[in-house]
Amino acid sequence: MNRSLFVTAVSISATGLLLTGCTTGATTSNNGSSANAGAGATTTVRTTIDLPGGFDPTQARSLPDYIAARMSFDTLLRKDADNKLAPGLAESWQTSGTGAVFTLRKDATCSDGTPITPTVVKNSLEYLTSKDAGSSVPPQVFGNAGPPTITADDAAGTLSVTPAAPWPDMLTGLTISATGVICPAGLKDTAALAAGTAKGAESGPYVLSAKEHAVRYTYTLRDGYNAWPKYAAALPGLAAKTVVFNVIDDKNATANQLLAGQLDIGFINANSLERFKGNQKFTVSAEPLSDFYVLFNEREGSPFTEPAKRKAVAQVLDRAAFENVTSMGNGQVTKQLVAKDTKCSNPDQSPVIEPDPEAAKALLKGLKIRMVGAQIVGPQGSGNVYVQEQLRAAGAEVALDNLDVGGWINKVYGEPSAWDLTVYADLNFAGTMSNPINAMVGPTIQEGGGNVGGTTNPDAAAALERFRQSTSEEATCSALQDAMNAIISNVDAIPLSNDPRVMVAGDGFAVISKGGALEDQSLRITK
Repeated sequence: MNRSLFVTAVSISATGLLLTGCTTGATTSNNGSSANAGAGATTTVRTTIDLPGGFDPTQARSLPDYIAARMSFDTLLRKDADNKLAPGLAESWQTSGTGAVFTLRKDATCSDGTPITPTVVKNSLEYLTSKDAGSSVPPQVFGNAGPPTITADDAAGTLSVTPAAPWPDMLTGLTISATGVICPAGLKDTAALAAGTAKGAESGPYVLSAKEHAVRYTYTLRDGYNAWPKYAAALPGLAAKTVVFNVIDDKNATANQLLAGQLDIGFINANSLERFKGNQKFTVSAEPLSDFYVLFNEREGSPFTEPAKRKAVAQVLDRAAFENVTSMGNGQVTKQLVAKDTKCSNPDQSPVIEPDPEAAKALLKGLKIRMVGAQIVGPQGSGNVYVQEQLRAAGAEVALDNLDVGGWINKVYGEPSAWDLTVYADLNFAGTMSNPINAMVGPTIQEGGGNVGGTTNPDAAAALERFRQSTSEEATCSALQDAMNAIISNVDAIPLSNDPRVMVAGDGFAVISKGGALEDQSLRITK
């Protein structure tokens, strides 16, 4: 990633796997009220968010849903720097070859005062993995073999979680905000939970105190909350007592409001970076955000049941040109389906298919393609238009449905026979190699699994099974690399780029990410 445009950059690497049992040695708490005694000129952070789909963490599909979940629902574990994990609701944990046992902290409560016991956590995780919830999250956390076995011992303060089949990424999966613990009041009324109105549902620091749908969401810090994660190093400044999320679709408008002092922290596009260059009133940070890759629908009826036609699509796409269209040189041109620094990734040995437009024309001429894309793939979906135009130049007839995120999700996940290819915007909240592989192996979404495109790849499936059974980091990484290489060489997906998330903080404010957790950014007041 080109960092030369940034005033100050936070160096982030994506979090990978934790394979061995441990208890943490962290002793410093991220206490929102004790750090930096000089802070306190304001208690409010004004920031931005895209429109959330709802407030039930199990239903999170896009980044704003995950951000909203993080505000109100605490997780067992959190990501820390250097690919480590930090205590969340679990103060310690022990792992074995099959699962993990968590010892819960004793001081955590729900927003209505209900103690967060192992049974409360068990009920929440069982709801997450239930058919009634219909969540797309469990395969990322527990693998795609089915729901885990969860046992609570309230007297001992422990929770045992055993996936249906070994899944080395389970601990990392339990850091993502969609696994946040829903308190009994939320499970009692899941409709109110989704609407953000279930009083007492929250296990985390903030409650949604006011909302103007699609305009503004206000979160208020709970009185007496002290269950902050215990990172190895304390965060600077103070946690806000109030966080106001303004829904601003136009990232240029976000830049305008930051410069005018109407926002304290905001998410901007790369095309606004020059406006902050050299301005000492702002700190700009960037981290890998969205892995963009072409994903094919390989179900019957799609032209892309044929590997040769998938390869022809790869041959007309220039990854560097795509990155320039979507990120203007500020992202990563990728050879794999993950960001370069992801644990176990090895881009140099990837069998990625290089451009050869002339060779592709014979297979693409006259081919009818139904393409669907999300408008977040470059400004106004410009990355989708690039792919469409390259295919058209090779003679294909491409109908592009360029949709907002909600429409894209509904079509790709809900209408499996209505599309042939998409530029997949994979946020990879777990930050692992297994995350994209899991989206192309095993049962389909409609069958309760994580396979989005109906992909059938025996070599990738065999390598993923080796990953499940691995007992060393070397074996784990080897299996994951083989699985991803099998997907890329069979052209089930075409790597393109990683788009950065660029955050701007005004003077007296800070945005802190630990371990590359893009949905776990701490908004801090430092003035």
